[in-house]
Amino acid sequence: MNKRLAALALMSMAALSHAQPAPSLTREQQAGLDKQDQHIAQMADVIVKMIDQNKTGEVWDAGSAVAKKVISREDFVSKVTRDRAALGTPGMRMPMGVKHLHFDGTGNMPAGWFMSVSFDTQFSQARQSAREVVTFMLDPDRVWRFVGYSVR
Repeated sequence: MNKRLAALALMSMAALSHAQPAPSLTREQQAGLDKQDQHIAQMADVIVKMIDQNKTGEVWDAGSAVAKKVISREDFVSKVTRDRAALGTPGMRMPMGVKHLHFDGTGNMPAGWFMSVSFDTQFSQARQSAREVVTFMLDPDRVWRFVGYSVR
């Protein structure tokens, strides 16, 4: 398995620190970006709720081909289930924002545009809140698709 793609599926936040900064935007571009951010945040909210409902396989089914090359459906479902099991039932979930990332392919992430949505989530069995991150990649057909989920 390609190490670059494995890092993507596992959503290593250390890798995200190598992202390139976004260029300055006009007002119109910023308005479009804000609208896109709202849409991506809504999509991420749907994904975490599907995971809450044990529909993790369906999340993988709708994912990017990049994600599907990295991790099998069975392994993805198993990993997410295992990661969430010790935390208990999710309670209050606060969105923490959307990050825009661009990678040139020289690090351990494939080249392309990514967006990650973070949530600060309280789980019934955890002493403190956990950070859930849902990541999307802009596929070659110019559609944002799910590529990763992590919780810690």
